[in-house]
Amino acid sequence: MYASLRHYRIEPKNMDELIRRVPGAMEVISRLDGFKAYYVVKAGEDTLATVSVFAHKAAAVLSNQAAAKWVKENAADLFSGTVDAVTGEVVAYRTGP
Repeated sequence: MYASLRHYRIEPKNMDELIRRVPGAMEVISRLDGFKAYYVVKAGEDTLATVSVFAHKAAAVLSNQAAAKWVKENAADLFSGTVDAVTGEVVAYRTGP
């Protein structure tokens, strides 16, 4: 299993609008081969993070490209900085009860 994590800086005044647009990004990412899960974390007034989980490394890498394209086409006006992205193998996890 592989995951891609992306960290976005957002103008605080744009956070609600970005969250409103998130389902569009979720739709794009969830169509990738081997998709397992997608999480969006509001990590402060100006920070949003996403975690995409896939069965295969290639799809996890591709998710960063797909997310960048989606942002450019649908939400570039809302961001205030660069996006930090990392992709790697999930080496430990645990799910609920």
